[in-house]
Amino acid sequence: MHLQGLIEISTVDRGVISLFGVRSELFVAMNSRGRLYGTRVFGDECKFKETLLPNNYNAYESFVYKGFYIALSKHGRVKRGNKATTAMTVTHFLPRL
Repeated sequence: MHLQGLIEISTVDRGVISLFGVRSELFVAMNSRGRLYGTRVFGDECKFKETLLPNNYNAYESFVYKGFYIALSKHGRVKRGNKATTAMTVTHFLPRL
């Protein structure tokens, strides 16, 4: 079975974004252990600093927990944010306009 989802990227502040799952109606958030989770209530853990990398991909760093990045494994599984850096391609995302 192939699952597909739409994530809305919204600007919160200059260089800061939020990610919202359209179907689930949940915001993407990251906790202090670097784990991603979904929440209906928007808070500081739902904010991510967007960085344009030299290869024109974007990286998303937790606004609250510096050095914690959103990362997906090559199999599409979520990796812990405190175990990822922008040097790793698992943190590189190419947003669609």
